[in-house]
Formats: sequence, C-alpha cells, structure tokens
Amino acid sequence: MEDYQKCKAYRGNVIYSKNKDTLISKENSYMLVCEGIVKGIFKELPNGFPKENIIDWGNKLIIPGFCDMHVHAPQFLQRGMGMDRELLDWLKTYTYPNESKFKDPNHAREVYSLFVDELLRQGTLHVNIFPSIHYEASEILFEILEQRGLFAFTGKLNMDQNSPEYYIEDTEKSLVDTEKFIQKHQKDGNVKVSIVPRFTITCSEKLLAGLGSLSEKYGVPVHSHMCEAVNTIKVSQELFPDYKNEAEIFYQNNLLGQRPTIMAHCIFMDDEVLKLMKNPSCMAVHCPDATANINAGGIMPVKKLLEMGINLAIGSDIGSGANLSIARGIASTIQHSKIRNMFDSQWDAVTLPEAFYMATRSGGRYFKNVGAFEEGYCFNALVIDDSNMPGEGFTPVERLERFCYLGDDRNIAMRYILEKEILV
Repeated sequence: MEDYQKCKAYRGNVIYSKNKDTLISKENSYMLVCEGIVKGIFKELPNGFPKENIIDWGNKLIIPGFCDMHVHAPQFLQRGMGMDRELLDWLKTYTYPNESKFKDPNHAREVYSLFVDELLRQGTLHVNIFPSIHYEASEILFEILEQRGLFAFTGKLNMDQNSPEYYIEDTEKSLVDTEKFIQKHQKDGNVKVSIVPRFTITCSEKLLAGLGSLSEKYGVPVHSHMCEAVNTIKVSQELFPDYKNEAEIFYQNNLLGQRPTIMAHCIFMDDEVLKLMKNPSCMAVHCPDATANINAGGIMPVKKLLEMGINLAIGSDIGSGANLSIARGIASTIQHSKIRNMFDSQWDAVTLPEAFYMATRSGGRYFKNVGAFEEGYCFNALVIDDSNMPGEGFTPVERLERFCYLGDDRNIAMRYILEKEILV
C-alpha cells in the first residue's frame, strides 16, 4: 500500500485548461496533492487514504491561481487617475512624478506591501512586475514577494533618455546597478530576476545593447512594452530611424526571443513584427482595461494571434488598468474581442476557454509547472465560493464564467501556493 501520510486530497469541482480550446471540468472530484505537487484527479480516493487528510470544499470550484503577466507595482496608488489623458501625457503628468517617490525606501515598503496584499486578495499567485528605477526600492519589492510566497519575476527598471530630470538614470550606472541586481538574485526560488527596459522611447541604443548583453551573459528574461499606441510608435520611429520597427530595435539588441521575452500590449504588429513574436520564447500580454482607459488607438487582435500560435497572456497593467483582478481581465478580453469583431468580422470573438487559458496556463508557461492541474504541476489554486449568486442547475464551467463577470475577491474562499494556505 502506498504511503499517503504526506498527501492531501482536495474535493470540489476542479477546472483547468488543457489547451486554448479545451477546459477540463471534473465535478465532485478529489485532487491528490503530495508536498505541494499535484499527483492526479480522481472520482474516488485510493483505498487506505487517511480521512483526516481530506479537505472537502463541497460544491465550490477549484481553479488555478491567476497569472498577471504585466503590472506596474509603483503605479498602485495612481489607479483610476488621469484616465482622460493620452499615454505620453499621462506618463508625464501622473506616472513619472508618482514613480519618482520610490526613491524613499519607506514609501516603497508601504506601497509595495499594499500592492502584494491586493495581488493575493484578487487571486493572482503568479506575476510579472515592472518596478521603478530605484535599486533599493526594487530590492524591497523582491523581498516582499519572497516573504509572501508568490511566483514572480521582477528587476530594476531602466530608462536613460526622454524622461524628466527628476526621474532618469545615467546609462552606465543603470547597467552597473542592473548587473548587481542580477548577480544578487540569480538563485533558486519562486521569485526570479528579469531585465526591464521601460520602452524604446526612454532607452538609448547604448542602454538597450548593454541590457541585451547582460541578458545573454546571465540568461535573464526580458520584460518591456512594444507596439502599444499610435503615438508611441511614431516617436520610436523618429528616435530609431535605422530600424524598421520596435520589434527590430529589441531583437537587434538581443532583447527579443533570444531568452524568454514578455512584451506588453503588442496591439499594432505588422507581418515582420508577427514573425519575430511567433518565436516560442516570446509572449505578448493583452491588457484590455488599460487599453480602454488610456486610449491606445486600437485593440489587440487576440483571436488572430491565438490562431497564429503566438503565446498570449493577460495583464492588469495598473495604473492605466484600474483593477488588479485577472478574473475581470478574462471578461474584458472577451468583451474587447467582440468590439473588435464589429469592425473586423474576419476574426470571431474570444471564447471563455481561450481567455481563461491566457489567464492561467498560457501565462504560467513563463514559470515552471503552474497554471494547470496536471500531474507534476504546483498546487497553486483558488477555491471559488459562488453561493451568493442565485441560480441552480449550472455546470461548473458556467459558474466559472459567471464568477469572471459577476464575482470579486469576496468569492475567493481560499488561496493555496504549493499547498500552503495564503491568508489575506
């Protein structure tokens, strides 16, 4: 008889993505978990399984924890502000003054603690984060993420041009500090380091080339913005006339696809950009609420990119996004695709399985074995209690859809990271 003393069985309605088209739904089933790792899902438990190791969630849903694959931690306090501005004006008026305050370590610790608390409250257990340019504040963010147990990537933000004098770096110091940060945090653990050039407008060619060399030297992934808005693309072309597009700027400087690369927004991609982004090491992050709030001039063609096989995920992108809920992001992704379909009928609207896949398993590919419940995956899970929503006879998948449209953090009964209960 196998020894199940170190295992637990979580009973409920288990839902996860098999692929972009298929949701696996196992009603009234037991998920067997041993030392934080999923061993399988069963209708009946093996003979001899200890009853005291059964955690019975009854009729509740058990789903993978969400992945927020593009979010600005320093912008947590500016959510919902300046939503009538265009992007570059919004950055100048709100974002740069706000982010400059993170020079103060006490301010950084206070805000980043609130930020991480809210991530967990909203069910985000895996996150890819933009910091500020400040080394000490970035250290504080890394430390808080480790303490709270999230799976995360973050680094030290880089920007050395076209930025206000109170919020800009010397190129060489930016590279030295980035290498120092990488060397300190290049270790095993669930929080890992990334290279974070803000975007092409605020990074000189020398800085981008230096960051590309560091990415190659240490094997560090890259996180930035690309093809976000009509006006940013125009300015980028003026600054880098020797390159065809923003993707080529990153690619030629060793920052696109040579290592795992996440690019936020990716709304305006021509065929040459799409070819580079089809690299399996690349991922584009759809930030629907942010796109709607700070008008980018378009909507990501999500359905087209999914069918092309480009890796996609969802990001809250606070502060231009106003809510850290990725469940809300699932609903917004579907809604935006319907609006796009009104003007481009070639592509159908995004389905619930596709959007849920982006928010869990697809985003989770950036980490190791998260975002699903197959054997060998981490038990990073949410328990959803939708008993406050009236109605009977709905399937678990229908209830999941309803949660994404109607629910909020109060419907999350429990959060698990590697089987550990996370309290908020």
